Amino acid sequence: MPKTIFNTTEKSNFILNLKTEEYHRFNLRILLSFFVLMPVFCLPLEFSKVYSVPGMALAITGVFAMVFVFIGFMKLATPKRLWLPAGILGAMVIWGIVSVINSYYYTFPSTALFGADGRSEGLLSLVFYGCFFLLGAQIGSNRHKLMNGMLLMGLAECVWALLQSIGIPSYYQNLEPLLLFRVFLPSGLTGSPIFLATLLVMLEFPALLGAVFAEEKKERILCLISAVVFALFSVRTQCLIGICGMALAIVSAMVCALIRKGGKAALVKSASAVLAFAAGLGWCLLAPQLYGTYTRANGTDEPVSSGQALYDGAIMWEDSSYRLAASGYYIAHDTNNPNGHFDINDIGESYGYLWDNTVDIIREFPLVGTGPDCLVYPQMYQNMQIGSNPNVFDRAYNYYLHIAATMGIPMLVLFVVLMGITLLRGFRVAGKGSDWLTVGMLGGVVLYLLVMCIGSSCVTVAPLFWMLAGCCAGAEPAKDNA
Repeated sequence: MPKTIFNTTEKSNFILNLKTEEYHRFNLRILLSFFVLMPVFCLPLEFSKVYSVPGMALAITGVFAMVFVFIGFMKLATPKRLWLPAGILGAMVIWGIVSVINSYYYTFPSTALFGADGRSEGLLSLVFYGCFFLLGAQIGSNRHKLMNGMLLMGLAECVWALLQSIGIPSYYQNLEPLLLFRVFLPSGLTGSPIFLATLLVMLEFPALLGAVFAEEKKERILCLISAVVFALFSVRTQCLIGICGMALAIVSAMVCALIRKGGKAALVKSASAVLAFAAGLGWCLLAPQLYGTYTRANGTDEPVSSGQALYDGAIMWEDSSYRLAASGYYIAHDTNNPNGHFDINDIGESYGYLWDNTVDIIREFPLVGTGPDCLVYPQMYQNMQIGSNPNVFDRAYNYYLHIAATMGIPMLVLFVVLMGITLLRGFRVAGKGSDWLTVGMLGGVVLYLLVMCIGSSCVTVAPLFWMLAGCCAGAEPAKDNA
């Protein structure tokens, strides 16, 4: 006899009668809904400055994730192996609250709580990410559907990136910090070419493994198409993550496939990704000639000759200053900027400027940081209008330094411990003859953590990482490999 409360109907008491398999399916639906809602909600920001819309997609799916995480513990459906990660996530949220209370920009505490406009990575995002992690660990045998959903989302991003590459209006059609016009860098609906590259690099590893080892033909085709398309568009972003990260993803996936005795199929599928990578390099090389790229840096329109170029520094400031107004504008020399100066054309100087100043902020706020999403405020020196302070930044482009600067060194320690547990469990399962998907998800997590040394978390990509990390933390050899 199904359980009911106060003589209500069985249907109205579905939580009481929810079976573990049904709970897993509900968790999967919530996670899959993010893959649809986030790109759709990002569309308005491509055409107008409606900053809050992407954060709404995160909030909608995040609230449902919170509810079902609670249901999992209430129904005792959450396995004991997840209690330790859940405890660490709880500690991270508690420390995040401490950081919010002590946030540098106390005049507007809502920034630390909800995140800056267009970023939406305040304390609430940390709560939502943690819930995505726990739901990802509790989808049971539905991991293939989750992975396929991620690949389809990645392909949808690439379709939009293709449209951006042939003339659909984009924030990266021009790079204002360089006075460079008709560049047409793809960003998809992630918000930045660097963010798009991060997504594609993370998904390339499981896509290439799936192209070799997936049992169903349709899944192998989806994985192969994804691996080829991701390689092409990742390179075209013309940033370090897009080129170096993708090269690392392809090589590591190929080696892994050969170790797992993928044989000729591994070589052929990897060769397809390599060819797409090479085509992407050719596209970048010829882009100035194809698009008629020109610069006004010297006061007149001057055509740019064809050749390879990386635009990391310009992309960072195009995203934060010109797209979101979340940072100051870039000025190369002769400003009254106490934080120093740098050449935005020089990748080493661009990253060095961000990291050096972030380290200084960590020294000043080592315990609680500046507050979630409040990195820009300690740098302001002219007035409290962000845009009036040249060369200030809101993202460190080193995720680990960013965590320490915004939420303190203790938060960084908690994150490292959580990831350590996740990787330890993932490698333990992957080392016992696991299926390709377990290895692929683990590889995606490892690649994300590596590229985050020069990358930044964002609401359009980070949730996928937390889902994959949860899948690794919740993996069980006996069940996953049955």
